[in-house]
Amino acid sequence: MKTIDELNAWLGEHNLAGLWAGIPANDQLTPYLWKWADIERGVKAATELVPIDTGGRRTINVRHPSFPNRMSNTVHMSVQCVMPGETAVAHRHNMAAVRFIIKGSPNAYTAVEGEPMPMQTGDLVTTPNWTWHDHHNEGDEPVIWLDGLDVRLVGTWRMLQQEYGDKAHPLTRAAGFSQAVLGHARPLWLKSEHRTPPMRYAWADTEAALAALKASETLGDPYDGLKLEFTHSLTGGATLPTFTCEIQLLTPRRALRPHRHMSTSIYHVFRGSGATVVDGQALEWEQGDIFLVPPWAVHHHENRSDSDAILFSMDDRPSVAALGLYREEEAEL
Repeated sequence: MKTIDELNAWLGEHNLAGLWAGIPANDQLTPYLWKWADIERGVKAATELVPIDTGGRRTINVRHPSFPNRMSNTVHMSVQCVMPGETAVAHRHNMAAVRFIIKGSPNAYTAVEGEPMPMQTGDLVTTPNWTWHDHHNEGDEPVIWLDGLDVRLVGTWRMLQQEYGDKAHPLTRAAGFSQAVLGHARPLWLKSEHRTPPMRYAWADTEAALAALKASETLGDPYDGLKLEFTHSLTGGATLPTFTCEIQLLTPRRALRPHRHMSTSIYHVFRGSGATVVDGQALEWEQGDIFLVPPWAVHHHENRSDSDAILFSMDDRPSVAALGLYREEEAEL
């Protein structure tokens, strides 16, 4: 080899590369918004065409147009539906998951490690990694929820899944057990076999907390408004070790201040309408929509209506912080 070009060619033939040639740029995540009207149409068609026992799930995955196999590089949202009388079969996996209920029922529940977790509209149910879980709809209306997972992060190593071998895992605890004993008063002798126990965060409690904040006339966080984190039942920290779940209320006609952070945020519009401006691109959202804010993108939220808007979100901040990579800063419009 007599020239750099010859050296570069030889290295390429042997799946090697010289750093002097530069590092190829990776495709970057860009802001994107998925409309609820499209998602809902897909879900409705799936209920008519896809049996519930097809892989145990009937789920519409959200995909980024630049990444056909994913929504982001870490966290992910899907939309799942279980029809009246159906059960999504019991299984477990090393991905942690949450269920945020879009359309619930008093007769539907997710059973996690033998405990039935009711699925009312606005509830959040966690299924931490390697916990047995199955979904039941014993009512007379479809039940629809967001599936949130750290599937892409876990896939960096290897995803594992195991079927239970029966349609449902046996129920061994009463509904509400975890909320009762893992709240503000705990039995010290009761130890969880899981680093993160399953938990249900009832919408009635979440709504009451948001209402109390609004009644106090606080402006809340200058970047996120009246924002709550669903805290870990044992540590009081992030919802799960790999990602956290949050919910925020944007009061009418308020534009928040812009900032950016080194974490991925994905949002679901639970109520209301507005816009989130991401790197100068306005994502105009309304109830049911899902949108993505990539890492280190300058963004701010605007409620342009005369009613409250409520956003549910997932953020991989705990993973980024654990690696010592998290940072955030205020930005300018």
